[in-house]
Amino acid sequence: MIENNNVPTSSNNHSFRKAPLAAALLLAAGVSSPALAEVSFESDNGWKAGFNGHIPIFAVFGNYDQPTDEDSFTITTGFNPATLQTNIYAPTQNGLEVSGHFQMNANIAPGDANAEFRSRVSEIAVAGDFGKVNIGKGFGIYGVPAIGDNGSALGVGLIGGPDQVAATAGRIGNGYFYANFTPRVMYTSNSLGGLQFKVGLFSPSKVSEADFPAAADAEYTMPRIEANVVYSGNNFSLWSSGFTQDVDSKTGAFDNYTMSGIDFGGSVSLGGLSVRGNYGMTQGTGNGVFAARLDPNEEDASQWYVETTYQINRTTLGVSYGEGEDDFIAGDGDDTDLTMLFARYAATDHLTLMAEYTTLGTGDGQGEYDAIIFGSQLTF
Repeated sequence: MIENNNVPTSSNNHSFRKAPLAAALLLAAGVSSPALAEVSFESDNGWKAGFNGHIPIFAVFGNYDQPTDEDSFTITTGFNPATLQTNIYAPTQNGLEVSGHFQMNANIAPGDANAEFRSRVSEIAVAGDFGKVNIGKGFGIYGVPAIGDNGSALGVGLIGGPDQVAATAGRIGNGYFYANFTPRVMYTSNSLGGLQFKVGLFSPSKVSEADFPAAADAEYTMPRIEANVVYSGNNFSLWSSGFTQDVDSKTGAFDNYTMSGIDFGGSVSLGGLSVRGNYGMTQGTGNGVFAARLDPNEEDASQWYVETTYQINRTTLGVSYGEGEDDFIAGDGDDTDLTMLFARYAATDHLTLMAEYTTLGTGDGQGEYDAIIFGSQLTF
């Protein structure tokens, strides 16, 4: 027999409080988020299953200068696409809590959006007194605490242009480096007096041969290594993370090189006021994502942001500013800055109404835009 349980967030049964990924990041980073609940089922033999997720929808009024100087209106998802997560929990045996997690994601696009329906998470989690091990495809480690900012994690952030139909880019490249979803084996320690660390071996990300033909000569013989450490107190959090990945040439067509990065950040809350910031430095991969280019010269890039929010009852007001710089690109066109003004109102414990103003500046004036955005998100 299978029993249906709709367990609210206030329940003490932690087995049924598995948040969707975006909300889980916010909780880990100490950022407020809508209340969560999981529709859950339990069988007589101790197996449990639950479903949760979120549906964000935004109306974007934008003024862009590329590819033409034009105004545009579109309805889209924000930084996070619509998400349905399924969680399966096996009965606890020999002190081990074993679970499986599957996440399906869909962007909002005009016409046929089948290409935008995909899975970002498919993994096994094994937890016990030793900590937790995740095996399979899931979110990375490098840069994860930084991505818990309130502005982009629950909003829109960087927009690709007037024809944007997929998920937007948040503060990728204009505040933080994107952790991305990759097959990995990851270990998370238990909290040690507020100190917790993660370390993992990841399938290496590969440089696109379409964008860099010489990448056809590349080989990736070792995993990417990522790690972070987070120290959390009652009203603050400090973190640092890093990664390294080798890119080798099979025939010597280019010099072997190493992609690497390190970041530092923190957050503090005093009453309804919260401030958080992050600074990251990378080499050999740009300021946005892993393996963004073939870069044997290991040029430097950097990303940073500062955000302030103030919560008044069910309303959160915020402003954030961040920049990205990449030495790989000649001239001044590699420098960008993103400013976000935003407001959130929790209409109910599960429905959040949002407004946002975003403006992008660039060193050469190309690709600049400003946008006024209204949205809502159902979190379940």
